[in-house]
Amino acid sequence: MAAVRADEDRMVLDLLSKGVAPDFQESNGESPLMVAAANGNRRIARLLLAAGAEVNARDDSGSTPVIRAAENGHLAVVRTLLAAGANVNVSQGGKSLLMRVVNSGDLLTAEMLLAAGADVHYRGTGGRTALDLARASNNQDLEMLLVQAGAAR
Repeated sequence: MAAVRADEDRMVLDLLSKGVAPDFQESNGESPLMVAAANGNRRIARLLLAAGAEVNARDDSGSTPVIRAAENGHLAVVRTLLAAGANVNVSQGGKSLLMRVVNSGDLLTAEMLLAAGADVHYRGTGGRTALDLARASNNQDLEMLLVQAGAAR
């Protein structure tokens, strides 16, 4: 895990080639892929995925690698994880990935998630949708994007 945290891709490759499990988890359930995703390290994420890391693994809080990448604005890593089969409709704490991205105001990632099939109609805690969150934050660009994607006005 230290090699992943330090962004040491050569060391990660060496460890994987020696048989270190790509899905080793810390006591909180955090995996190396989650750390690479949060750090925005696409190279290490690809190495771990190629070694068989579980793309949809959850930690103790319910977070996944794609949630970590999206919350930290790492668009390239989000794209890599989605291409590897990450669940575009994953949710944590009553909010879908799309809702989390809309909440942060990230238009580019929201566009990518919608293109990958994110459920624009998902209702989270309290029955709110991504469109409700965009309106609450007065983000007209996100609101327009969601309506164009089929969100109910």
